[in-house]
Amino acid sequence: MKLEEPGLFREWESREVCGADVVGAEERRQRLCVFTGKGGDEGTLQLSEGGAQLKSWPLNSVRLIADLPDGTLSIEVGTETLTWRCTDENARRSLARALNNAPLGEAALAALLDDEEAEEADAEQWVRRLGERLARLDALNVAGMLAAATEGGGARLAERLEAGGEAGAQLGTRLSKYEAAARAARGPAARTDAARADAASRALLAHLQQIYHWLDAPPLKDLDSLSEISLATPEGRARALEAAEALRTALRGGPEGVSGASEAAMRRLGAVRDRLRRLGRARDQLAAALARHLNNALIHLGNAAQEPAPAAHRAHHADLLPYAPFMRWLKDMDEKAYDGLVKVYVGTWARVHERAVRAACDNARNALATAPPERADDILDEVLNLVEELCNAEQDFCTQFFYLDVDVKSESSDGERSEKSEGGERGEAGRRGAGAGAGETRRFMAELFPTLETELVSLVGHLERNEPYGAMRALACAGRRVLGEGGAGGGGGGGVGEEGRWWRAALAAVAVAAKRGADRAVAERLAALGDAVKQAARRPRCGVLAFVHDLEAMAAVCEAIFARGGRRADLERWYLTLGGAMVRTIQRADHPRTPRAVVHMENYHRLHAVISSLRAPALDALRRECKARYADALRTYVTQYFGRPLDKLAQFFEGVAEAVASGVREDEVCYRAAFSKHELRRLLAMYPAHEVRKSLHRLYRTVEKHVSEEGGLLQVVWRAMQEEFIAQHVALQARIAACYPGAGLTLPLSTQDILDAFSDIAREH
Repeated sequence: MKLEEPGLFREWESREVCGADVVGAEERRQRLCVFTGKGGDEGTLQLSEGGAQLKSWPLNSVRLIADLPDGTLSIEVGTETLTWRCTDENARRSLARALNNAPLGEAALAALLDDEEAEEADAEQWVRRLGERLARLDALNVAGMLAAATEGGGARLAERLEAGGEAGAQLGTRLSKYEAAARAARGPAARTDAARADAASRALLAHLQQIYHWLDAPPLKDLDSLSEISLATPEGRARALEAAEALRTALRGGPEGVSGASEAAMRRLGAVRDRLRRLGRARDQLAAALARHLNNALIHLGNAAQEPAPAAHRAHHADLLPYAPFMRWLKDMDEKAYDGLVKVYVGTWARVHERAVRAACDNARNALATAPPERADDILDEVLNLVEELCNAEQDFCTQFFYLDVDVKSESSDGERSEKSEGGERGEAGRRGAGAGAGETRRFMAELFPTLETELVSLVGHLERNEPYGAMRALACAGRRVLGEGGAGGGGGGGVGEEGRWWRAALAAVAVAAKRGADRAVAERLAALGDAVKQAARRPRCGVLAFVHDLEAMAAVCEAIFARGGRRADLERWYLTLGGAMVRTIQRADHPRTPRAVVHMENYHRLHAVISSLRAPALDALRRECKARYADALRTYVTQYFGRPLDKLAQFFEGVAEAVASGVREDEVCYRAAFSKHELRRLLAMYPAHEVRKSLHRLYRTVEKHVSEEGGLLQVVWRAMQEEFIAQHVALQARIAACYPGAGLTLPLSTQDILDAFSDIAREH
């Protein structure tokens, strides 16, 4: 009777079979022991240190690697290799033998019996293999029996023999069932040689069909004639494009529905390698033919475009657009040929566009030389419209023809897989390549229009030099387009958004140059403020300073310029800068023959009028400041030059006011000698009506001498003096009535007489 392996006996208890003291890593003293299975479980190898168990491994997972005479013992557990040093040779050998003869457990046995590998599909071979494994189990049973006999008495041996017999009977019954199942199998499940051959043939045929559809598509039937296809006709282009896409699919893709490992295996086939090499040669020949044809077409169309008109320049777009799919194919399959065609196009058409832009700018300069300043805006607009239309049309064409915004390398050559990845990998790759595509477009357009910015900046400089407000006109024209308020817009079919227009970026540089020119013009006006004050000092009267007139003229012109659109923030900033500087300059201004108050009054009044006419909220504070300074200057001048025409009377009543303030009643002041009625009559007699009128005439001539005609403030000042005189007259009359009641004393002129006198004097002069 054969014994089952020790792991199959459920009634066994775990006990130590052998062990050895070993030295592990870092010179740690440890112990390795082999234990039998417990309750029918498989045996274990345990590692302990100082009485504490460190690790435990099933014996069937442990493989002895080396048992060297120098005392080294190495085992392999899974992917881990462990090494110890053992000085006790007998213990080490016992441990090695136990590991070499490690029995298989019940689970391992079941694995042996249930194993059904694909390469052993034949039932007869499988039965033979089970027999070989059964013989191995017999040997293991004998070894277990001998080990049990040497370790303890015959009773236990008999028990184990009986249990082993029962286990053997169970194993025999199980083997019989497997043999019966193998004999009863029919059809494909029997996995006979014929069935396996048929399955292998079908699999081979499927693989061959996949390779055929992959590398031998219908457009690739005649590879040698692909480079001879005529590209001048629509039929030839359609045939060439079909062949090109088939080559791209074959070289860039792989067989449909095949995993990566299977595809790699297919590519190692000799026939496949030869076919791929031939397809690669056909691709190179087709790429060379396409590059040669497109190169000739580009040069021919470039030489034919000589007219400096955008329509003539766009004529080649319609001729070249049918070749756009071929440019896409070359960008993916032959970057060298694609880059060569890009250089040819850029080199050819950059010269054409340079001539066109230079001619447009030269024509504009000639027109500006003879046109009035008001026409400068229209002339500049015409140039910018022409160049904008040219740039936008060229960008749309180049983006569509050269696929500047498409990363063709990241796109799948297989249509079905492209659709599946459209929302995922392809979309993300497109987002990653968007920035690179925009950068490539900017670089391409910069090479295609290398002198555009230089020519436009030169035109702006010419306009600035020949017209005082030329820089402002250029800034308004450029600003309208940068802000999207005007312009010709794109005329191509590419559909590039306004925010992606290279023209706007190029025009922004022109706007910056125009803004700098306008800032220089304002700076020059600021530097000339002091010279205007010096020039005014040479005139008999100061009048309104020249820079106030200059601001008025500038405001009129700039408002007309920016009325059509543009960025008014710059305009208001110029107003604020010039107005603030003018206020400070007027405050410091002085004239040898004109009172300072008149200089301030006239200039602040005119500056206030100019600023008020602009109606800009940013200038409200400056406008209020000018108004306040004007009022102060007017009041100062009236107080200084009008004075008190009835001066002695005024001094008399000042004394009366002091007496009243000291406690004297108003109706008792007349009893004092200094303020008697007699004294008052004497003073009133000193100011007869005709003398007052004469003094007013003299005052009017003085004011007329000080105030200039361009200021227009003579009547304003005269009216202010009239109001001042009436105020003094009313105050004196009220004091007479209060302090001298019933005396019949009055001033030489009544209020109405004063009004008539001032009116008559104004009319006379």
